[in-house]
Amino acid sequence: MPPSVVIIEDDQGLAGAIEAFLQRQGVSVRAFPSAEAALGALGELGPDIALVDLHLPGMSGLDALGAIRQERPETAVIVMTAYSTISGAVAAMKAGAADYLTKPLDLDELWVVIQRAWEGQRVRGELAYLRRRAGHAEPVESLLGQCPAMVDVRERILQVATLDHTGDAGPTVLITGETGTGKELAARAIHAAGPRATRPFVEINCAAIPATLLEGELFGFEKGAYTDARASKAGLFEAADGGTLFLDEIGLLDVALQAKLLRAIEDRSVRRLGALTPRRLDVRILAASNRDLEAAVREGTFRQDLLYRLRVLTVDLPPLRARGDDVPLLAEHFLAQVRERYALGETRLTPAAIRALQAYPWPGNVRELANIVERAALLNSGRPLGPEHLALGEAPGGPLAVAGDEVRVDFGQGPINLEAIEKTLIQKALAHTRWNRSRAADLLGLSKETLRYRIEKYGLHPDGPGG
Repeated sequence: MPPSVVIIEDDQGLAGAIEAFLQRQGVSVRAFPSAEAALGALGELGPDIALVDLHLPGMSGLDALGAIRQERPETAVIVMTAYSTISGAVAAMKAGAADYLTKPLDLDELWVVIQRAWEGQRVRGELAYLRRRAGHAEPVESLLGQCPAMVDVRERILQVATLDHTGDAGPTVLITGETGTGKELAARAIHAAGPRATRPFVEINCAAIPATLLEGELFGFEKGAYTDARASKAGLFEAADGGTLFLDEIGLLDVALQAKLLRAIEDRSVRRLGALTPRRLDVRILAASNRDLEAAVREGTFRQDLLYRLRVLTVDLPPLRARGDDVPLLAEHFLAQVRERYALGETRLTPAAIRALQAYPWPGNVRELANIVERAALLNSGRPLGPEHLALGEAPGGPLAVAGDEVRVDFGQGPINLEAIEKTLIQKALAHTRWNRSRAADLLGLSKETLRYRIEKYGLHPDGPGG
């Protein structure tokens, strides 16, 4: 997507020429004759790039640069000057300008400078975002819990984090556990507690992207590698160079890609699609799965050699139902977060609510607990929360509860609607895989034809409920 641009230039002829040129490049652009007028619209427009003439009537271009940097630091500022001396441009660069141009302008050069500034701003923004998400003052302590199993998990994560060093790919780590147990949080804690904490943390869900696209996402491609490859693109391995690449739901990775992933891990290098030579990288690989990968190996859906390579080090996260008194601890923690985020006052959990939470089997684990607490607090702001506010019967409990491979049914609580359960499971699988039917069929243990029949039977479509 092209950047949005604001032009601050008192020469209306030049401003109009730049505006018309950028519009032909597909850019959203607005021109202003003074800094004061542009600053008044800055918050509304939220431009990615500002082209600022240094010599303006009223507020100077240098002062405008400072005001833009203060009000909207994410906007990259390119200054323009009519003078052959670059002293003013040097001062602007020291004040935070991304680049400068001298008049008379070459419009093609202007476009190159804008693209360069935009790409630099995007890269800096993405890196800052990744670092913010990966960094915690005490990363391992973000995995809350006082039960012995969680104490062991935190100790294991610290051990795994320290068995790494930059400059060469560190040992791979396999994180296992049921859905919702916090595998991504554990991966972030490993990254943030180790020597790569200030480097990128890049994640990808292997089940969410079709195999035909996933190879390019992981390894990148060169211009012309296939019909729509109009420009070269770095893959996620390269984006994570020096840092960590987290492969979530690795058990659902296409078998053909498993071989290429194994080669990349063993060679510590990747070759873009269409490239002749590989690129050596320093990337630590973390992978996570809620599937039994040993069983997947026996079924022929996962490579045994890749499994051996991934589980050099392992971290196993316990299900919430096995964590005892951690349930009320986590519930109170999530409630405190919700109270602060939405200013909910004195909303609290009653002792009866705590007992109900402890009695629930938690098929969705910690993620389900967080969602239930948030929903109850939002719908009952300022009131004590009892069992009736938690609506645990609406969760996959009630007469039917699923915990791992075990299905518990209590018909004493009433009948179950088998078709409604099947429809819900299909909707969730399709939503989870972004309507990748092959992946959804794998998750549900169905053939693609059977899944297609069920989709038609229940009238499901991507824009409908659960899509």
